[in-house]
Amino acid sequence: MTFEQAKSALISRQDFIKKDGLDRVYACLERLGDPHLKIKTVHVTGTNGKGSVCALFEAAARAAGLKTGLFTSPHLVSLTERIQIDGRNISEERFAALFEEVFRAGPDLSFFELLTCMAFLCFEREKTALAVIEVGIGGRWDTTNVLPAPELSVITSVDFDHKKYLGNTLAEIAAQKAGIIKQDGACLAPLLPPEARAEISREAEARHAQCHFLAPVFEIKARDWENSRMTLRHKKTGAELPFGILGDAQVINATLVWEGLEFLRGRGWPLTAAHAAAGFALARWPGRFQAVRGGREYGGALFVVDGAHNDEAARAFAATWKASPFAAKDPVFVLGMLQDKERRGILELLAPLARKFVFTRPDSQRAADPCALADELSAIRPDAEVEVQQEISAALRAASASGTAAVLGSFYLAGAALELLAAGERT
Repeated sequence: MTFEQAKSALISRQDFIKKDGLDRVYACLERLGDPHLKIKTVHVTGTNGKGSVCALFEAAARAAGLKTGLFTSPHLVSLTERIQIDGRNISEERFAALFEEVFRAGPDLSFFELLTCMAFLCFEREKTALAVIEVGIGGRWDTTNVLPAPELSVITSVDFDHKKYLGNTLAEIAAQKAGIIKQDGACLAPLLPPEARAEISREAEARHAQCHFLAPVFEIKARDWENSRMTLRHKKTGAELPFGILGDAQVINATLVWEGLEFLRGRGWPLTAAHAAAGFALARWPGRFQAVRGGREYGGALFVVDGAHNDEAARAFAATWKASPFAAKDPVFVLGMLQDKERRGILELLAPLARKFVFTRPDSQRAADPCALADELSAIRPDAEVEVQQEISAALRAASASGTAAVLGSFYLAGAALELLAAGERT
């Protein structure tokens, strides 16, 4: 089977109806030799910040000389991004072979179920010392929750998203995310709203698990806006650490990883503060307030690409944007969203940040109509200039005339924009 055949078969499973429960996943894994029982993992859930936290854990473990696995979603450009060994995507050939084997063992599995089983099989065969696993949606009924005893569970944030599956209150959503806490395990989380903290504490107590809610131990010392990097300062020690991901929310993510590595060190893992610092400098996570300079086709304009696709992510983007030099440069915002998102709140957050907005359609069957989004933005801010371009490339060109633009609203859009801008640099 070729990579394109595997990709086509996987994508055809995206609309496959996933039944409640994990029995089919357990059955598939048993046919594969139960690879999920043979790997050491850090398991990460949260409304936002999951990917960054996973990338930071993986980079620090790699800096310590450990062989690492990384399973994340969604991908931005290639499906192979979702399964990485030692910081590198697996090859297309390896991806296709894994898919073929897993599909034979679980022909009734959905898109994400297949990918999860592929990742576990890959990490077991590669004999990774530590695999960092990102939850798809929620936690309790997520496919990744077949993991019996992670070394550490991490909840990065609790906010509103995927209400259809997770609930309509912070307590309901937190209860789903707390489902990754295992018997006699350990969980780290930031200082969450009381109703979310209560649910997580309740789950931890029922599981006889440790649970720690952490205040940020870092603050931002300096930002390198055009290179999407910054410097963090440890509040207690004063140590200044280069950090490879830009954004105000990263102080929370950095805290979770710093303290998580300290916890793992206490359990015998060879992970020092120096390895953590090296991982912070090494880590990159595309599509999170990432500044990209367009090529000739885009007039050398600077684009800030961010996958912000829910209220919490939009708030984080807005806070960082307002602190940036880009906010004063009369930017144009390129926006595209999916139908199932709570778009009103996102548009209200973004409406004050620019005078002109270009709406386009992410490459997804679930993409929202850009004309409808444009109408909604115009109702929120009647004085804004609004344009619709069905093609993403045309939307980027329309925005480039300003010299400074932001692209956000969907990881599908962020990935397409990064691919187009990279191609433009080569022309």
